[in-house]
Amino acid sequence: MKEKELELVQKTWNALNLIWFAMFFSVLAYTILGLLLKGYVGFSFGEGTLAKIRTLFYILSLGTITYSVYARKSYLKKAAQEKSLEDALEVYKIAMIVSLGIAEFIGVFGFLLLLMGDRFYGFPLIITAGLTMLYHRPRRSEILSLKGSK
Repeated sequence: MKEKELELVQKTWNALNLIWFAMFFSVLAYTILGLLLKGYVGFSFGEGTLAKIRTLFYILSLGTITYSVYARKSYLKKAAQEKSLEDALEVYKIAMIVSLGIAEFIGVFGFLLLLMGDRFYGFPLIITAGLTMLYHRPRRSEILSLKGSK
């Protein structure tokens, strides 16, 4: 790999890690805020309404996880087919940002449940968001295996 290509790969790697770090720690911020706001913020919903919202958020979260895995694989396949390293890295960046953004959506569902006073069911969604982000973190091996970087 040429010096210029190595520099481009390193810049992409650094940018993606910064994005991943920021998004992952925003999910941790949801957890901390959920703990700090305990008892201060809440919406008054009946148990039946809260149960319906909870069910909806869990179904949406399952769909979101499934879609994030599919979207990431689809983008990675497209990145591998690009002819130039620059184009492959751009598609890889899109894959990471989309999959991490989708994963953060799960954390938002959990945070909303926390605000609604549903702590028992809110935290598992936030934890799921964090685990999904760990799964979707950028990988140097993926970047180096792109067609243009060989």
